[in-house]
Amino acid sequence: MHHRQLAITIPRYGTSWPPRSFTTLFDVKRIANLTPCVYGASSQHHPLPQYFFFTSISWEACSVSRKLLTTVGAAKFPSIFIWTRALRTAGLDVLQPGPTIYKSTGELVWSDPSLGSCNDLNFQTFEGEQYLTVWVGTGGGASGLQTGSGFALILNSKYEVIRNISAVNPEGTDLHEFRIPQPAARTALLTAFNPVQLDLTSVGGLAKGWYLNSIIQEVDIDSGRVLFNWTSADHIALDESFNNLTTSGSGTSEGNPWDAVHINSIDKNHEGNYLISSRHCKTIYKIDKNGTIIWRLGGSRSDFTAVSNDTEFNWQHHVRWRNDETQISVFDDGAAVLHQTSIVVDEPVATGKLLNVDQEAMTVSLAKRYFPSPNTGFSLAEGSTELYGDFVVVGYGSNPWITVHDTATQGVVFSAVIGPNNSTLWVGGISNYRAFQTSTHAFTGHPTQPPSVAVVAGDVYVSWNGATNVASYTLFTGSSPEKVTTRVSNVRNSGFETKISAGGASTFILVEALAADGKILGRSVVHRASDGSIASR
Repeated sequence: MHHRQLAITIPRYGTSWPPRSFTTLFDVKRIANLTPCVYGASSQHHPLPQYFFFTSISWEACSVSRKLLTTVGAAKFPSIFIWTRALRTAGLDVLQPGPTIYKSTGELVWSDPSLGSCNDLNFQTFEGEQYLTVWVGTGGGASGLQTGSGFALILNSKYEVIRNISAVNPEGTDLHEFRIPQPAARTALLTAFNPVQLDLTSVGGLAKGWYLNSIIQEVDIDSGRVLFNWTSADHIALDESFNNLTTSGSGTSEGNPWDAVHINSIDKNHEGNYLISSRHCKTIYKIDKNGTIIWRLGGSRSDFTAVSNDTEFNWQHHVRWRNDETQISVFDDGAAVLHQTSIVVDEPVATGKLLNVDQEAMTVSLAKRYFPSPNTGFSLAEGSTELYGDFVVVGYGSNPWITVHDTATQGVVFSAVIGPNNSTLWVGGISNYRAFQTSTHAFTGHPTQPPSVAVVAGDVYVSWNGATNVASYTLFTGSSPEKVTTRVSNVRNSGFETKISAGGASTFILVEALAADGKILGRSVVHRASDGSIASR
């Protein structure tokens, strides 16, 4: 397929869109605008309430708003969203990155800017239990080479880090993949990048050029031992790359290596073989556990024959086995930004795809294709296609969009936009590496810190960052910090932050958080009713 190459400038987008402020939190003052829209009666068939997970949203420049296209949506599609990475440098739209969990109504559930720039927030099984997983580190799209160096973290329901995992030689885990393969659920699939010297004369480079080696590793989570190590330099020919030396690293120095392959996802089957996605080769590779390439799908050397239209993908992300290896899901970006200044466009619209893959006949056909709506356009980086039974969640990478589709009909039943509706990673500053969801019944957050309280103009504001099962708050008052026992009122939890009238309160106050059955989940420290300052800890 022929592509066109464009040059773009990178303006400062600014923060002209209105923020929503919270009174109770000092480190999460303003939050990204999640605008959910629900489509049609098909949303009535959505399963249990869901959470959607996100990472690296700017708390200093964002807001939350809601817009439902029908009244069916919020009740039938309450979810937790996982938004995975919005990266910009200081002064643009993401000033304070961190992981985020939202309900599908647009309500914030949890955020932690202390983790900083992060990717791939998800909900995975480790040793038989469910945990939050996330990559944290430095680098990414704004670094030019679109890679990172950091750590893969596992967090429990208290949002505490229980495991810290890293690739080995080179040290530092890349941002693109952190997957715990099932059913063993004791290892981590990780990506890493390392510049090495290589003869690049066959592609017009130096005899002693610099090549950005794409590395995949499987690491034992508890011991840190590397169980599998594979590099692109040892297995993928240079001429398989669609990325030339003028668009993504000239290969003339260690600091400017040629990113020929750019592995961005890894999966593993029950036989121990690996499925990897190379963005810059536009190819999906099946790798034997001994390291040899079993076959290629897509790119310039595909081993498969297409038996239907629309099986192509370009600059793809998030490749996964599906349905006992008879299908593969992929996010087809359709375009790419290379080294921040060059855009390559092969398709006008980014889509999630489900491909039928016959590994005996070596044929591929299109099973389903999931289009964005109401927004439309190609994605320049990142993105995901995740299957949840009757529903498919598609995240649009450099575009801050999420759509949820009926798996069978492919129709959109829910969509959301976070922040300004920017068209690229480089213009507007908010992107979404991957989007995931989980049922509100499957995840319960139990933060260790107490509820946060503030007092403004005689009203008490309370929030409990990360607590998912608070039904109501009770305000207590007293004449001394040691005796705050007089009940003032009990109010229903109205969202991330709840307002309580302080009428009748005495000198000191505290707030208790209650579950639906009346169980006390936690209580705040004692505050002065006059100004909200802390009287005790």
